[in-house]
Amino acid sequence: MKQVIDPYTNSAYKFGFGFYETMRAINKNIIFFTEHMLRLNYTLSVFDLQPLDPPEVYEKIMMQLNKKSLNDARIRITYSLQGEPTKPVVTYEILPFKPTFKDKAKIMIDFDHILLHGDEIRKYKTTNAFHYIYAFNKARTQNFDEVIFLDNEDHILEGSRTNIFLIFDDDDKKSFTIKTPATECGVLPGIAKKILIDFLKEKDIQVIETTVHKDELEKADEVFLTNSLHGIIPVKSISNLKTFSTVKTKKLKQNFEKRYFTI
Repeated sequence: MKQVIDPYTNSAYKFGFGFYETMRAINKNIIFFTEHMLRLNYTLSVFDLQPLDPPEVYEKIMMQLNKKSLNDARIRITYSLQGEPTKPVVTYEILPFKPTFKDKAKIMIDFDHILLHGDEIRKYKTTNAFHYIYAFNKARTQNFDEVIFLDNEDHILEGSRTNIFLIFDDDDKKSFTIKTPATECGVLPGIAKKILIDFLKEKDIQVIETTVHKDELEKADEVFLTNSLHGIIPVKSISNLKTFSTVKTKKLKQNFEKRYFTI
């Protein structure tokens, strides 16, 4: 039976108390499905909520993909509570995939919404995302593709729907190091981020998860973003202040997506 949102009792609709995962399916293959379900069920366990059965979720998604004949789809699973007494309600949004980002993204820093360093709640993908959506929409009106948030210690955190990586060329210009904000700073442990880090280590590319001060953006040679829908997103410029090379990022993108997005 299809579950319907009741606006009078639904926890996500009324209070932003809900959790979700967004995935992509290419040729009926759901990219990183297992990893997304592990993250969602871990989150539900943290908040003492009933977990989902991954095979059942997979079956429901595949039924919709087949029904809609979608070869490249965007999938959102939303978990909330509803009714009196409350019970879990799970909804599925399955639509044709449409890229959100250009080939090279223009990003800006949001100085209006400074976030608390190490905030635990930001480590979970909740439906309470007002400041992310507001800042993203504001960035789009100013012709930027994404907005990057800072914490109260001037550390870079994440985008409204992405994780961020910085590339620094070594002195010999033949090798490089990649930095990305650590989860302990209060960022979402992105699925694409985790898989990319494992991929980089496999290729013997040094990647460091740490605190990253905002001033390091100006020192970086390249910057890129990640999420599960788009994989790697090269960054062209930040706040119209600096333009980045994308040579290394494009090569990483090509190799990463050949491994995980070519079905």
